[in-house]
Amino acid sequence: MTSESIIALALLITSALTAALFAHMYRLKRQTYLLFWTCGWGVHALHYLVPGLSSLLSLFEVGQSFQQLKGAASGLNLWLLGVSALLFYCAARVYAQLKPMFRAVAIAGIAFGMWVAVQQSGLLPISPHWGVAVAFFMVAKVFWDESRRQESLADRLLAASFVVWGLMMLVTVFRASAAAVFTPDAQLVVIIPQLFAAVLMVMALYEEEKRRVERNMLALSNLNLTTSSFVGGEIQKMLSQALERVLNVVRIPSGALCLHHGDPSGPTSVVAIGLRDSFWAATHEEGLDDQLVNLVARLGGLVVFRDLTRDASWTALGEREAGFRRFRALAIQEGLRTVVGISLQAKERVFGLILLGTPDNRRFTPAELRLLLALGPQIGMAVENSYLIQQTARRTEELHILNEIGRALSSTLDLDKLFEMILQEMQRLFDVSNFYIAFYDPRRDEIQFSMETTDGVRIPPRSRKAGNHLTEHIIGTRQPVLIRENYVEEVRKLGLQPLQTVGCFCGVPLVLYDKGIGVMAVHSTQTRAF
Repeated sequence: MTSESIIALALLITSALTAALFAHMYRLKRQTYLLFWTCGWGVHALHYLVPGLSSLLSLFEVGQSFQQLKGAASGLNLWLLGVSALLFYCAARVYAQLKPMFRAVAIAGIAFGMWVAVQQSGLLPISPHWGVAVAFFMVAKVFWDESRRQESLADRLLAASFVVWGLMMLVTVFRASAAAVFTPDAQLVVIIPQLFAAVLMVMALYEEEKRRVERNMLALSNLNLTTSSFVGGEIQKMLSQALERVLNVVRIPSGALCLHHGDPSGPTSVVAIGLRDSFWAATHEEGLDDQLVNLVARLGGLVVFRDLTRDASWTALGEREAGFRRFRALAIQEGLRTVVGISLQAKERVFGLILLGTPDNRRFTPAELRLLLALGPQIGMAVENSYLIQQTARRTEELHILNEIGRALSSTLDLDKLFEMILQEMQRLFDVSNFYIAFYDPRRDEIQFSMETTDGVRIPPRSRKAGNHLTEHIIGTRQPVLIRENYVEEVRKLGLQPLQTVGCFCGVPLVLYDKGIGVMAVHSTQTRAF
């Protein structure tokens, strides 16, 4: 067994183990550059296969024939070495968040194969090891630039290791002319840059992971600081940013964030990324979102549903929770195999839920689970702050509007101008596309609509006979009525006849001397508008 064969066998084993390590890390982290590192070390191990096995097969009778095969396969080995260098170059660009340049790399791989073939035939004296050295130098350049941008020691050392590795390729070119210098023991130094590259790749992986988590956690921590400027629908933007940051932290492609907003009847805000609208629409229509919020909160605030496609794993929970059984069926239809549920809590109050989904059978590390468990209260607190600030701003606006209407009442006796001013002021609070102010005329037993808009269009004054309807009910009881959904059913529960079939309604009585004289109301064809 020759010294070169021993070195080749050692490098074969080292490269194969390194490829296996990065394959395992890719399963955990799902980072693209880890996949390229896995492929690069795998191909690098293959290029040692023939010279490494020759040391074993030389002990058997096939040794002589294998030596002939070894000579024929040297060109293939050299091409595999070049391919591994190109894969490392792609990995470096992806690691540095640069465009991978797949087409250029593929063309370079084909050109390198032709170079090897021509050189092996004796038509070109220039060794392909020059091309491999250039590829390693290009890898080093990418890591060096990234180290300067991120001020990372691991990236700087990784660049140095690839420079040394490239220099080793150049040394290989001149080895034949300096055979006396390169004794078998001296040839062992070729292992050093490869071992350093493998170790430093692991070090760079964890440094990059640390930087990524710090960036996203810093962005998440700023949620509590920016809520003071959020009013109205801008909370949807904040929720979308929060969900996107959470997805980036745990490297999951899709998720949703739903909130109760202090409403116990169900989530009123939903932000989804990477999920089809039909999936979340079905979840909301069937009331599964409410059930999931309660289920995750009961199970401790953090639940990982792994391998949803395996029936045996979820039989017991499905029997106890019919809602989960239906949600699992919808998740499988969406192509999700792993779903994570995180309760949004603040001051022991559950605001909603974050759902994270991935088509992979994903396993989470304890550190990732602790991070997710900490994110729930943090985002919940940010949401509560935003909600309270919005409510405070709304109360302030309401007081301002009341003052404006009070000034109008004392400054004009023209009812048309007064109603117009009331409508304009109320537009600052909510949608008054369908709005009316009506009074009851007891002499004619009529409801007179003095001010009315339908679909944003002003309607001339009209009247109708009094009947068994909501307006008359509010006048008679002098109590406000809010119907957010199931309009027809709720009206009939009051023993009244509905005048519309869908939507929601909000009406308050106009009271004079403790007697109901009219109604001011808004309604909409949409549910939960008020």
